[in-house]
Amino acid sequence: MSFNNEAISSGEQFNTLENKQTSVEKDDNQARVYKRFMGILPAFRHTSSGETHLSCEEDGTLAPVHRVDFLPSKWLLCNIDKSECKLKDSIEKGYVVMGHFFNQQDAAQLLPH
Repeated sequence: MSFNNEAISSGEQFNTLENKQTSVEKDDNQARVYKRFMGILPAFRHTSSGETHLSCEEDGTLAPVHRVDFLPSKWLLCNIDKSECKLKDSIEKGYVVMGHFFNQQDAAQLLPH
């Protein structure tokens, strides 16, 4: 059963899928730009000491996402060759907004829905 007489070529199907993927990537990028513009910066906090670190790239610039690579080694649990690392339980992800740390749950309340 056909609902219309036009056949969709595989090229058109690919373009449609590609446009959807581009749209998702564009939305993700817009969210990152909005967060950065609003001063919402990915960060980590030690729950006992309150010490915070912004998420950074290797060159020290601010990272647009949470990156554990350049946190203090005492905040991480790594395997012997350091190829895999994860945060210790005492470290939480969140965001620094106007100089104040918010965990992920609290930060979600700051963003428009």
